[in-house]
Amino acid sequence: MKIALTKSSLLIPPTYFAVAHALRMREEMEFRFFTMAAEILDTSIDLPIVDFAPQRHLPFKDREKYLPFVMPRMAKAIADYHPDVIHQHFATWSWPAVTASKQSGIPLLTTLHGADVVMAGKKPASLMARWHKYNLRESMERSSRILAVSGYLASLAVQNGFPAEKIDIHYQGVDTDTFLPRPRGVENAVPVALFIGALNQQKGIAHLIEASSKLVGTVPHELVIAGRGVLEEEVVTAANQNSHMTFLGPLSREGVLEQLQQADVLIAPSRLHNGAREAAGLILLEAQACGTPVIAYDSGGTSEMVGPESGHLVPEDDVRALGKRMEEIFRLDQPSREQLRTSARAFAVKERSLEKSCLELSQHYRELAL
Repeated sequence: MKIALTKSSLLIPPTYFAVAHALRMREEMEFRFFTMAAEILDTSIDLPIVDFAPQRHLPFKDREKYLPFVMPRMAKAIADYHPDVIHQHFATWSWPAVTASKQSGIPLLTTLHGADVVMAGKKPASLMARWHKYNLRESMERSSRILAVSGYLASLAVQNGFPAEKIDIHYQGVDTDTFLPRPRGVENAVPVALFIGALNQQKGIAHLIEASSKLVGTVPHELVIAGRGVLEEEVVTAANQNSHMTFLGPLSREGVLEQLQQADVLIAPSRLHNGAREAAGLILLEAQACGTPVIAYDSGGTSEMVGPESGHLVPEDDVRALGKRMEEIFRLDQPSREQLRTSARAFAVKERSLEKSCLELSQHYRELAL
């Protein structure tokens, strides 16, 4: 069976989710990735990837400007590949995949990731927004099946106009063979809390810094922050002013794994911002796969990524509750810490593994290809 994976652009890191299933399933099926512009900085990604934007010597952002001009070429290449299924990531910029499906009769499967669903619920206020709306309508109509990465996102998609009869929930899953606990022969001198993600209002980094700062003098701990974004300057300032905070900047995939394995708890206070909430949150699953418990706001699809005995959910935007849960984690005795770690790993392996996700995706492909 041949699967054409399609997406407007592909930048790795960080968008490993777009290729993770294909890399795991390629002995079972043949995959080829079609995208208008690609930049693959991780040399371990050896999946066949075809992109169409010219000027490959230019920076990725400059090449993305060619997206509107290469869509017909991409649509033709997808159809010429003669796949059994076309699998589009994001309903926005879906024109090449939709067009190839229309012209060839090949079934189209679309995975919704969040931004596309939020866009569907907004009134278009610009030419680009109207273009996105057109793509969304075409994707809704042409897709034989639509996958949402969480139950929260599936419900929001129906609310924003996607056909309920076409939607299934498909959790993306975490590679539990890569994200593994490390032997913890030596414990951290003081508990280490970790944040990895975009440094913006939606990810709640300001709330975490506030909660951590209020605990200084109450319970010893360290706060390690990794990522980049619009609030980076504020994060750097906070780290410079607080000896218990460390800012690492953006991390490689190996760096992410190392920090997850070393931390005592991952904190993800994602929240509503500009009309959008977290659709899922793979970093939560990666942490739990490493045996690291999590604390998160009960917001969007986040709650579906937290095991019932491997983390804590606190009310969205409740900084006081966030700090209280952090303090409770920091004060745990050694047996209680080990129980949390065991439960975290068990949840990731049993309920949210990439292996399980691939089995479900394979079934979708086979049903559509009939």
